[in-house]
Amino acid sequence: MSSQKRMPVIFTGHGSPMNAIGENKARKGWQDMGKKIGRPEVIIAVSAHWATRGLFVRQADDNPQINDMYGFPAELYQVHYAPAGSVKFSGRALELLNGMASVNNDWGIDHGIWSVLSNMYPDADIPVVMVSTDVTADAAAQFEAGKRLKALRDEGAVIIASGNVVHNLHMVNWDMENGYEWADAFDGKIRDAIVQENHAIPVDYKNIADWQKAIPTVEHYYPLLAALGAADREDKVTIWNEYRELGSMSMTSYLFGE
Repeated sequence: MSSQKRMPVIFTGHGSPMNAIGENKARKGWQDMGKKIGRPEVIIAVSAHWATRGLFVRQADDNPQINDMYGFPAELYQVHYAPAGSVKFSGRALELLNGMASVNNDWGIDHGIWSVLSNMYPDADIPVVMVSTDVTADAAAQFEAGKRLKALRDEGAVIIASGNVVHNLHMVNWDMENGYEWADAFDGKIRDAIVQENHAIPVDYKNIADWQKAIPTVEHYYPLLAALGAADREDKVTIWNEYRELGSMSMTSYLFGE
């Protein structure tokens, strides 16, 4: 076991791929967070954009960069971020998931992860183990997956889950800087529940008003549940990048632990 202190868990909203470059609040938050938590031995990355039927872990020495976004300025496609993988830690993840997950090396590191990590750890010198989001699972199963991965925090791994608490592309308004009223309200309900350590509310999100607007599909929301599963009740909760953008997208992010 690593002699490092217990590492934290992060859930981050990633939003538009353009947040990866230029001057914006999201990017500044990622840069600051990388400095705050320091250097882990490995990053376990739960990605909204690796949306799969079944739960998978990439077990390879590499992470090919995937530009899974289209129609953006050329500058965005010039970002190169392809850190090494870790067969050792992917093996540990599979062991801890104990039959919930299997190996799949068809994917690499997508923009939901590299847009964040290229700002947190720009040298791309920390290995990354990619974990998918199982869109066929129920919310409780996603929470359980995170819970099983929790032990990796004591072995030098930071767990970073990337998605969006509110993510409705059909209602995006590119001329809107903030969020719709319903988006603000849903995001606030989730925030209050997390601060109060009532994780049952995020897991049972269908009991919250306007959940159909906030979560029309689960792939961007489920990474939050993985992060909550990996968090401990005694973890200090830090809320950062707390804002909505484009009307229907929440960037609200959480750090569990220090």
